[in-house]
Amino acid sequence: MITPGLFYLIGALLLLLPIREKMTYILAILMTTAALMMTFYLVPGDRVQLEFLNYTLTPVKVDRISKLTGLIFTFGGLGSVIYCFRICSRANLRLIFIFIGSALTVAFSGDLFTLYVFWELMTISSSFLIIMASDGTKKTGYYYFLIQVAGGLSALWGVFLQYAATGDLALKTIEAGIPFFMIAVAIKLAFVGFHTWLPLAYGKAPFYVAVVLSIYTTKVGVYVMSRLLPGIDILAYAGLFSALFGIGMALLQTQVRRFLSYSIIIQVGYMIIGISMGTVAGITGAMFHLVNHILYKTVLFMAVGVVVYTTGKDDFENLGIMGRKLPVTSIATLVAFLGIAGVPFFNGYMSKAIIKDAVNEPLLTWGLNLMSFGTCLLFLKFIYYAFLKKSTISLDKQPALSMQVGMGLLTVMMLVIGIHPVWLESVTNMDVAIHYFDKKHLVSGIQPFLWSIAIFILIKKYVVKNYEAPLPYDLYRQIAKQVVTTGYQLSNYHDGKLTKYLLWTTSTLIILLALLLF
Repeated sequence: MITPGLFYLIGALLLLLPIREKMTYILAILMTTAALMMTFYLVPGDRVQLEFLNYTLTPVKVDRISKLTGLIFTFGGLGSVIYCFRICSRANLRLIFIFIGSALTVAFSGDLFTLYVFWELMTISSSFLIIMASDGTKKTGYYYFLIQVAGGLSALWGVFLQYAATGDLALKTIEAGIPFFMIAVAIKLAFVGFHTWLPLAYGKAPFYVAVVLSIYTTKVGVYVMSRLLPGIDILAYAGLFSALFGIGMALLQTQVRRFLSYSIIIQVGYMIIGISMGTVAGITGAMFHLVNHILYKTVLFMAVGVVVYTTGKDDFENLGIMGRKLPVTSIATLVAFLGIAGVPFFNGYMSKAIIKDAVNEPLLTWGLNLMSFGTCLLFLKFIYYAFLKKSTISLDKQPALSMQVGMGLLTVMMLVIGIHPVWLESVTNMDVAIHYFDKKHLVSGIQPFLWSIAIFILIKKYVVKNYEAPLPYDLYRQIAKQVVTTGYQLSNYHDGKLTKYLLWTTSTLIILLALLLF
């Protein structure tokens, strides 16, 4: 047995061969399909162990959660690779394969060493994807890389502390180094305060790169949180705060990809709350929401990518091209909108219903309803610009067939899960014993949506207002500027003059002596 991620990693190597463009597509389809099929037939309970430098490692471990995550990662990988066929260079396709393969390997890792190695390989491959896109994205790629490396170093320090305390590298609930793992996961989740890389990277990277990143980066953070940090009550309230922050920031955006980036923070809030419950129902609901979120958010990024591809821009004003010129994109967008809004019989409804059932705290229940209302209100703005507002935007070119096929594949899966949600349970044997379409859940699912329509009509002129993009305050950039300034000032003292060096040395010795004496 091997990890399905190996198919993607081997595929990346095969793409180095000097083969024709048509063969590149065939190879990509074969590898992505093979990974999906292998994941489907994995049996929970299977594992692979090996000895490495006197450590017992488990590079592959299968259970119901890892299989569920692997299935959506491989299915999303198939859809996104098809989407990228005609618009992505072979070099970038290789990096995409490495990135997806690394994410899949993390999902099936059974020890902290394997997780950390491929966690960092995700960072390296995705950073190069952004940096190599164009000269205009190099700074963005460097910024993204530095933030992700900071999270990786925090995770590494957590691994050291966990091993020192337990003598074990097994992937399980953490006993030591919890603050460091929390920082690492918070960066990957784009938790408020650690989120600055998300709208920057997704907003400036090529749209097909944003599609791929939206599937894996934050979702790997969710998966790792479910493994290492379940049941920490305070994180549920932190997740609620982060989601409400995402709603406020999304409202102010004029660029659609930044808007979608902040809405990721909202949806991740649901997952944080579910995992923080620490119950089977809460964690299962969070992981089902991870599946649903990957489907509808990826479709939305793909739809915006089609707008960018055909018009050259991704402002809200350009969305009007959907309703008039792009029928396939329009249908996919509407299905994704109803899914993210949690409307009954669409996929987001089932996972939100499970999470709401798992939460017993009144404040969190109120917060979940507010998050649902805010999400619906925000995306009514999206739908208004796409289908209701008059637009004079014209098509510069038609979308590639591969883009529509990739988007359509994920849209069909959304419809299947929405209409028959127990299918997702049967595939993974994760029974949550919930009646999805009883009166209680139907009312809970439709109320935020109906309220948001009424409120949107009342305050439409404020919601669709062209807000001036707020000047972002980035603490990390300010810290970097201070470090650079301080370093520059200190460098002025290193001028090669012996008397100054002797003064530095003498002063340091006096200070050390004083510390020793007192």
